Amino acid sequence: MIEGSIRLPLPPSVNALWSGMGQGRRKHVKYTGWLEEAGWRINQARAAGAWHNLPADTWYWTDIRLPQSHLGDSDNRLKAIHDLLHGMGATPDDKWLMGGTYMRCRDVEPGECIVSARAITDVRLNQWEQIRFLAERMIAVRGVAS
Repeated sequence: MIEGSIRLPLPPSVNALWSGMGQGRRKHVKYTGWLEEAGWRINQARAAGAWHNLPADTWYWTDIRLPQSHLGDSDNRLKAIHDLLHGMGATPDDKWLMGGTYMRCRDVEPGECIVSARAITDVRLNQWEQIRFLAERMIAVRGVAS
């Protein structure tokens, strides 16, 4: 099983990823800064052997833990994270994303998030196996958060 976990800065809201309209559209300065910092952390984790890229064209699953104190719209942070992971070659394109979880956790520092990704090698899971897989992921994440 190929799996990795990394602590990243909390991305900006999806509403703050781009500025301008039409041909003047460009990445927002907050988004550019976040991409640089988060990309640097991924490269640092790779160099230390703490992150291994998931194979291309492989289904995968993500768990994203946000700080408990985060009061914003949590799911609008996911696009930036998934786009970064794919852009850095850490995960396949999110068309291969089978699913995932996101939740607020006490063990996550304000301004940060913990992102875990896992390659799914057998996508022929029946419905009960999918439920069991999800339950195992929830237990694993809750065990860390407790």
